Amino acid sequence: MTQDSREALIELLFLALYLDDHLSLAEDSVVTDALDSIGWDSEHPREICILKAFSRAREAYSCELKTEEYLSVRAEIIKKAGTESTALTWLYKVLGADGISDTEARYLKMLEKRWFA
Repeated sequence: MTQDSREALIELLFLALYLDDHLSLAEDSVVTDALDSIGWDSEHPREICILKAFSRAREAYSCELKTEEYLSVRAEIIKKAGTESTALTWLYKVLGADGISDTEARYLKMLEKRWFA
């Protein structure tokens, strides 16, 4: 994974957490596993990225047009890096931790379509 694709995945994961309007401890645990697994390769601390990613995800979630643009940009970064399968695996693990809602399923299908169509 490139650092850009790591950061894009982190931002997609955080947006995913907002989709069912319910943050669970199970999801939080799997997000922590994802963050540990994908690693970090930046001169800036991961915590700074995480704080910014939560803020950006919250802002993107506030409006459907913002959500679509946010999703599009990050999905393209991951696609260019060739890490679509890794990203989708972690998204499924996180969202599946407490059951995948209809909204979350649509989100995953949108990403699958962008990455594997």
